[in-house]
Amino acid sequence: MGTISILVPSLNARQFLEPRVGSIIDQTFSGWEVILLDSGSSDGTSEYFNSVAARDSRFQLHQIPREGLYAALNRGFALATGDFIHIATADDSMSPDFFEQMLDAFARCPKAGIAACDLQFINRDGNELSPDDLRGHLSSRAAQNLLNLGHVRAAFPGERLVQMNYRAVPHDCLLHCDGHSVYFSLNQLLVRTDVARAAGQFQTDIGSVADFDWLLRLTNSAGTVHVPKKIAMWRFHGDQLSVHGDESRASSRTAAAGKTLRSVTDKFPGLLSENDRAALLLPLKITESNTVAARIQGWFTSLARMSVMLVTRPIPTIRALLRTKFRFGTRRYSLLPMVFSGLKLMPKTVERLSS
Repeated sequence: MGTISILVPSLNARQFLEPRVGSIIDQTFSGWEVILLDSGSSDGTSEYFNSVAARDSRFQLHQIPREGLYAALNRGFALATGDFIHIATADDSMSPDFFEQMLDAFARCPKAGIAACDLQFINRDGNELSPDDLRGHLSSRAAQNLLNLGHVRAAFPGERLVQMNYRAVPHDCLLHCDGHSVYFSLNQLLVRTDVARAAGQFQTDIGSVADFDWLLRLTNSAGTVHVPKKIAMWRFHGDQLSVHGDESRASSRTAAAGKTLRSVTDKFPGLLSENDRAALLLPLKITESNTVAARIQGWFTSLARMSVMLVTRPIPTIRALLRTKFRFGTRRYSLLPMVFSGLKLMPKTVERLSS
């Protein structure tokens, strides 16, 4: 089945470390090492990590400079010795059979380089997240949108896949182009180590966009097997940038997506037309402008791009319009469904292993 290197970056996250470490120790699969990456915490993290490492030799404590989360993960990539890498964010958790189920997915779909599961949202105390927990932090609409993000995304808005499925390159890569990550958290992924390293390091000078940028590169290099089960947990405690968003970095997302689209075009000649590429980047460009005029212009540009699709690929475009109930031109109802229908880039069901 292979071995797993678990990277646990931490900076003053002591209050969440016991459930985090406990969720690792309780795994039904035991072939792992934990690389603890402490960036000079002052809240007792180092002392706690030392006590854990003293009891279990699979835990290795590394004191590293305070250079930020992504620099810490880059150091972890270099230290990993396992066949797979899992990024175990310090404030999150996972079910006891997380590794067992993810490795089973790789066994059933050996061509995949990435395994992704759905996500359960929990509150500060580890209980299921509810709208009451979000009150005072998010608007009612934003809270509901967050609670709907636990499922790995599909091309069509609101579509939820209930069977294990394989997403060939560049399916998930292109899905990122509307500005939302296909996966809500790095914690819901298990990645082959050679694939993670081939994607390159996290950029350390673009803030939270580094997740988005790295995932673009990762999903442009390897296919994903999706396990539609909520076996990873993401903990809400009100301080995460991923909740509040950071539209000031929209230009960085657009630049990263544009660069990756050029790479996709080079890798798959003839796959994307010029109209497809422009349509895929449109939601990001509208967000980058972030004005009423830009949104209005974006709507009309969407209409023009869709008209080209109707001429060049009429049947799949009409089918996509029917499935989206003729809604398009917004970030949620972007032109992605039309592009994906035209390219026939849909997930494929993974059959069960024969007994």
